[in-house]
Amino acid sequence: MTAHLFARRSELVSNAIDRRLFLTMAVAGLAAGCTTPDPTQRFADLTFTGRPPIPLDVAQVDVVDEYRMPLADPNVEHRAPLAPSAAAERWARDVLQAAGTGGRAVFHVTKGSLVEIPLKTTTGLKGLITVDQAERYAATIEGRLDLYGADGRILGNAEAQASRTQTIAENASLNDRQRLWYTLVEATANDFASSMETAIRQKLAVYIR
Repeated sequence: MTAHLFARRSELVSNAIDRRLFLTMAVAGLAAGCTTPDPTQRFADLTFTGRPPIPLDVAQVDVVDEYRMPLADPNVEHRAPLAPSAAAERWARDVLQAAGTGGRAVFHVTKGSLVEIPLKTTTGLKGLITVDQAERYAATIEGRLDLYGADGRILGNAEAQASRTQTIAENASLNDRQRLWYTLVEATANDFASSMETAIRQKLAVYIR
């Protein structure tokens, strides 16, 4: 009887130790999972503060994003680390300045798309040893600046657009695509900034302070 109780007690102690060991390992596993480095790439914030500001003879500057992402193929701007429309908005906030006492300026982002276009790739046995360019990505930014007087009357406007394309290989990783999307949108945004600034200085020169 005593031997039986001893064996039963040993079994209970062993089970308790096993449970504690299991819980310890589970907690350690969760902790390890929480500290696993995030494989997602980090990209620098795109800014335009290095460009000369444009002081406008208005009391306020508003920025309106009119572009609505389809959130479906072939558009991929919602998956990119930097959306074209967001880049255009950032340009307006960094460069356009209210330097007057009346009236307002409204910058409209009218388009900011990033579209994936499938390309023809090699098939058959040759395709097994060939790395083709599988997709072409096309980034487009369009915008318009409207100026209004204190009485609400429109004084003038300027508009611009910029587009760029870039292909990518069929064996590209997700990180490769993310980098391509970012650099493509960045380059397109800089093109747009130059075009838009030129248009403003040509069409709205009288309203620049």
